[in-house]
Amino acid sequence: MKHRMLTRAGTLAGAALLALTAPTPAHAATGLFEFTTPDGVHEQYVNPQDDTCYNIDAVGPVRNGTDHTAFLYTGTHCQGDETRLDPGGNAESVNARSVVFPRP
Repeated sequence: MKHRMLTRAGTLAGAALLALTAPTPAHAATGLFEFTTPDGVHEQYVNPQDDTCYNIDAVGPVRNGTDHTAFLYTGTHCQGDETRLDPGGNAESVNARSVVFPRP
């Protein structure tokens, strides 16, 4: 009887530990980030992941329809000069090669 109680207690403790160490869900900005490529192709990211650098080729107008601030960079891999675009913001003349949406 004592052995069975210890086994149950160990199982419950293990389950509780597993619940505490389970991976957390990924976070993302909510909304659309829209831009146009040099070829005139309209592209968009839907709910882009937080803290992920996206290499893009944006020329012209850009719309940040997400709920996170977007940081656009003149170089790939979020390098180079930076431009901040607040949530809901538009920029008429952008030349960007990458963008990131930091977790607020």
